[in-house]
Order: sequence, then structure tokens, then C-alpha cells
Amino acid sequence: YSKGFNMSKTPLRVGYITGSGTVLDLATNATVTDTRIHGIQASGVGTFLITGTSTDSYTTVKGNNIKFILTTNNDTLYMMYPDLGVRMEGIVKVSAPTSAATTTIFYG
Repeated sequence: YSKGFNMSKTPLRVGYITGSGTVLDLATNATVTDTRIHGIQASGVGTFLITGTSTDSYTTVKGNNIKFILTTNNDTLYMMYPDLGVRMEGIVKVSAPTSAATTTIFYG
């Protein structure tokens, strides 16, 4: 690593949501924004879409979307994104397939 590069680690935090909407931090109840997702755990049947994008003043879209499908009631998902994680810009939102589906996001 080069001199002056900050290698400090940010502790991971946990956000959670049942159904669809804005992801909230479990400890502080704050909206999860402008972060990197390092892991996801989900349960439910159908298509999940996790969105964390914003548009700057030059109409450039920044951030990413994560989409996955769970096919049976026995499915649960745990995905890890090692190293830098997946960059999310703006408010992190989940579009879940049902109101009973759960999504846990490990971020920081």
C-alpha cells in the first residue's frame, strides 16, 4: 500500500427490513445511505431487488442494484461481497416479492 493511503477498517453494521421499503439500521433506526454492502441474507419466494442509486447534477447515475430470485419456501440466501463490497449511492431500498419476505443487509 502507498504512503498516506488510509487502510483503517470500517466496522460492519446491520440493516433490516420485512417486505419492501427503505432499509433501516438495526441499532440506530437510521436510514441506510451512501455505503457499501458486504453481505445479504434473505428469505421469501420471488424476485428481490436492492437499489442504491442516485443521479448527480450531470444526470450520471451512480451506485448499483442487486437482483436475485428465491424459488421455494425453503430457500434462504446468504451472499457475501468480500473486499470492497458493492457501492450504494443514496438511500438503500429493497423491493421484496411479498410483505413477509425478510432482508438483512451487512454494510459499512
